[in-house]
Amino acid sequence: MLWNKNFTLLAAANVFFHAAVYMQFPVLHRWMTDVWGYTGVEAACMAVVFGLSLFIPGVFNSYLVDTFSRKQVCIRSMIVLGLATLAYPWTSATWQIVALRVLQGSAFGIALMATGSTLAIDVAPSHQRDGANRAFTWSGIAGMLAGVVIGLAGMQHVAFTQLVSVSACLLAVAMVLIGYVKISFRAPLDLPLCSSDRFLLFRAVPPGINMMAVPLVIGMLFVSVSDFSFYLCTGLGFLLYLLVRESVRRQVDGRIQVGAGQLLMIAGLMALHHPEGVYPLYIGGCLIGLGTGFSIGQFLQMMILLPLHCERGTGYHTYRLSWELAWACGIFLGVYLQSQGKGLFGAEILIAVAGLLLYQAFTYRYFKRHYQKH
Repeated sequence: MLWNKNFTLLAAANVFFHAAVYMQFPVLHRWMTDVWGYTGVEAACMAVVFGLSLFIPGVFNSYLVDTFSRKQVCIRSMIVLGLATLAYPWTSATWQIVALRVLQGSAFGIALMATGSTLAIDVAPSHQRDGANRAFTWSGIAGMLAGVVIGLAGMQHVAFTQLVSVSACLLAVAMVLIGYVKISFRAPLDLPLCSSDRFLLFRAVPPGINMMAVPLVIGMLFVSVSDFSFYLCTGLGFLLYLLVRESVRRQVDGRIQVGAGQLLMIAGLMALHHPEGVYPLYIGGCLIGLGTGFSIGQFLQMMILLPLHCERGTGYHTYRLSWELAWACGIFLGVYLQSQGKGLFGAEILIAVAGLLLYQAFTYRYFKRHYQKH
């Protein structure tokens, strides 16, 4: 059974883990502009620093989880992430903020690998590991939306020091839950210090690049929409996708799923940019959540089917790195365009359409060609 005690604990921990990290994006951005006097673009650069820092420890991933206790690697990376979070109020120079973002990004990258690419697969039955990757991804998206809502709502009523404490507490809950997970002992392996294993699967990079169109748009929306009810509606749309996913997946071709997903996102963007009324905000959020589910569901399926034997964790981590980097770059792009006095609607539509065309013209055929070589 997939939803055994260990996997349920990991999925719950993943929700708290992502909520803790994603609530920091709006909170830190506001803190850097209001307290430090950064421009919006300068503050957004810190998000890109975080996204790029996920790649720093990647070449050591395989060595870490096959030499040391996988659970301890995960928990200790979360401890580092939490301590760095609590250190922000004590910073006194820009280089210290940059250093903390780099430290957080590196720790987040290790924790992502140790949870979704390693522990979640370890505790899942071998014949249900595709489902484990999908379910773990959905729990992360739920945590992401929850974190954005907590951050946006909290900024209106709670001081910055209290908000970073909330983030650290959420991380502590995730660590406690992971502490109760039982993992079989694995003898240390004699592995090279550096490798691409559990870091980047180059065969999965092309669909990963195509998939980045989705979090790019979501990152830009994060810049332009500060009403947390929008993100609640996005979560509702995503929940609707989960309810219909199985029946649709069995009957509908991947091309149609991605096409439907991107068209739903475009429709949501058009509704969101309607000039009047509050209902377009709600409708747009639901359509974007539903479209995100269809698109990401298919891209994720491709990226966990392309790996060969023993490459599943690497393929899944490639997906996670692609998502996180695109989200951070979307934030920067959105802030930069706004600083130039340009609207985001045209750029968001262009990225969504480009993602759709790239999938139909190249990515789908690329997947079929390489998957058939297994």
